[in-house]
This record gives sequence, C-alpha cells and structure tokens, in this order.
Amino acid sequence: MSRAQNRAVVLCLVMNLVDGFDLLVTSFVGPTITKEWGLQATLVGVLLSSGLAGMAFGALFLAPLADRVGRRKLVLGGLVLASLGMLAASFSQNFGQLVATRVVTGIAVGLMAACLPVLASEYSNHRRRGLSVALITCGYGLGAIIAGIAASLLIGPFGWRSVFVLGCVVTAILFVVGLRLLPESMDYLIAARPRDGLARLNQILRSIGQTPIDELPTRSVPSRKVALESLFRGRNAMRTILVWIAFTAAQTIFYFASSWTPTLLLQAGLSAQQGISGGVLFSIGGVLGAALLGVLATRIDPRKLTATYFALGALALVLYSVSLGTLATALVVGVLVGLLLNGTVSGINVIVPIIYPAESRATALGIAVAVSRLGAVFSPLLAGFLLQAGWTPASMFLIFAIPALVGAVATFGLLWTARAHPSFPQAPTALVPEGSASQA
Repeated sequence: MSRAQNRAVVLCLVMNLVDGFDLLVTSFVGPTITKEWGLQATLVGVLLSSGLAGMAFGALFLAPLADRVGRRKLVLGGLVLASLGMLAASFSQNFGQLVATRVVTGIAVGLMAACLPVLASEYSNHRRRGLSVALITCGYGLGAIIAGIAASLLIGPFGWRSVFVLGCVVTAILFVVGLRLLPESMDYLIAARPRDGLARLNQILRSIGQTPIDELPTRSVPSRKVALESLFRGRNAMRTILVWIAFTAAQTIFYFASSWTPTLLLQAGLSAQQGISGGVLFSIGGVLGAALLGVLATRIDPRKLTATYFALGALALVLYSVSLGTLATALVVGVLVGLLLNGTVSGINVIVPIIYPAESRATALGIAVAVSRLGAVFSPLLAGFLLQAGWTPASMFLIFAIPALVGAVATFGLLWTARAHPSFPQAPTALVPEGSASQA
C-alpha cells in the first residue's frame, strides 16, 4: 500500500477514535452526573442510550446519502455536528438538555460510522482490507480508553463538563485536519460522476502511484429503492437478515458492557476510581480484540472467525458474572470480555463491505448499523430497568450471554449460505489489477 493509502486508513482510524470518545464518554462521567443530579438507574439507562439512539437515526436516515453526495462530505459534516453536540453537553443544566445534546452527538457519530469503514476498505488493497476495517473498529476502543483516562484526570479538579469540552476541541481540530487530508471515495466519483470527478479521481490515482485515466468508467448511481431492493433480491434476503441478527447481537452485548461496566463495578462494591479503571481495561481489551481479528482475518474466513468470537464472548460473560467478587480477577476477565465483544463488532464490519457491491455498500452498512442500533439502544435501557428492579451485576452479565450465542448462530449461518450458494457477492470492483499498490 502506498503512503497515501496508509494515510487515508490512519485518518479514518483517528476519526473513529474521536467518535468513540464522543459516544462513550457518558459511560465514564455517568456515575458523577448520577450523584450530582440524583438520577435513578432507569434514567441513567436513558442517558446512556440517548447517544446510541441518535446514532441509529443518523445511520438509517442520513448515512445512505453518502452514495449520492459523497462520503467525504458526510464525514466532515459529522465532525462539525459532533463538536457542536459535545460543546452543548458541557453547558447542559438538566437531564433533558444533556439527553438532547447526546442525541445530536449520536447522529453525527452515526453518519461517520457508516462511511469510515467503507473508505478504509476502499483505500486498502485486497490483502490488507480486512485488517484495515478491523483497525478502524479499534478506534472506538481507543476513544473509550482516552475518555476513561480523561475522566479520571479532569473530573476531580475541573468537573465532568470539562471532559465534554475536551471532546469538542479535539473533534474540531480533527475536522480541520480532515478538510485538508481526507480523500473522497473513488467509487463515489465513478458512480455519481460529479462535474470535476475525473480530475479528482486522477489526482487520487497519482497520489497512490497509479496511472491516470482518460475518462470515468461507466457506472450509474442506483436509486435508493434499487439499492434497498438489492439487499433482499433472491438469496440475498437470507444473508441480509442474518447480518442484521448478528450485528444486532454484537451491538447489544458490546454497548451493554461498554456503557454499564463502570457503574456495575461500582454497584458490585468497587470504588468509583476502580469502576473507571474497569471500564478502561474493558476498552483496552476491545482494542486488542479488534486488532487481533484484523490480523487473523487475513488468514481465516471472517465469518468463521466472528462466529468463534461470539461463542467465546458468551463464555467470557459467564466467567465475568462469577468473578466480580475479586477485584484482580474481575479486571483481568474484563479485558477478555472487551477483547471478544468488540471483536464481534469488528468482525461484522469486516464482513459487510465484502458481501455487497460498491454502489450499495454505504446503504447496506448504514442500514445494518441502524438496525443493529436497536440492540445498542435497548441494552443500556434494559440494564437500567433490571438494576432498578434489584438484579445484581453478576446476574446482568449472565443474562447478556444469550445474545452472544444468538450472534454465533447467525454468523455461522452466513458461512453456510456462502457454501450453499457460491454466487455470494465478493469484494469491491477494482480500478487496478489484483495485487497492485491500490485496489478500490
């Protein structure tokens, strides 16, 4: 891969990192806000779910526009919106205002969540595509780690609002960087054929060491209806449903654990600082899990690999439920839980760009993300109601092992459909020959 390709992938990773910070920061400042405002567990669940609800809205209704207006524009717009949402959160004076600002930030993250993996996949060659997409998923974990560290350092001397201010400033800086360095999608330039599309495409081709072309290849942008219909045409219907089930299961267990781990560890008898440390260690495990999956995906079918992550994740949640009584054991097992649960999310992100054609890839991923966010939104709410009803932290980790088993079955089903029907769609159309420096 050329320097320009690597730069594009790294920039997508950093943007996903900031997304992770902006989206998951509430998990770490939540206990402090709960104490200051006297929130009940059910309201904490609403607060933790508000950003995820916004993310679902952004992914479902706005992210598909990327196939028509360009992924670069949507990503940059998302950065602006996220920065404003974080700034507004720092000025919120009550629960309702804070929830509203979290919804706005979630919408921005939803825009980028559907675009960044596609861009990273497009600017990677065939050999590194799975690794690149998996590394993008690491960004959420890295962002959560930084959010936890920032919360532990800033809340004491400056209060919880300072953590949101930090997120606002960093997101705004990244917008300026992206405005200069983030490339447009080559598939978009070919499919949408904007007025300066040929010049922009040739500029990108030269930057990655490829020969410019004389005219844009013929390809039309399918209508929204056509893109949607392609997801349910023939045997693709079963594959799409299985993707939705697996993705929903992955988001359900991941966002339950990432949102509630600091609070549940506090409920289990640990100190507030130990709860934050547990959340940070969970996120560290998530980064390791996504990176490991990316490396293994270059050698193992990502469907088989992701199904294995799901099954082991269910076992790890059971182990976590019986280890909360011992601090050292709980923290160590928390790393394993984070490794496996974030690995399932990373695995689905690797699978989706492979099985859909370029012209509907952003639509497919955006809708899959939106559908899966139902689980992401529901799980923190459910956890709040269970905690309010008197469930113990151990029993809550145990019950969420069930969606992990469902995800394992659905992902194995994707593997079965590929074997049963060899016509399974494959990787994106290449602008250059397989094995060369760049493959779109």
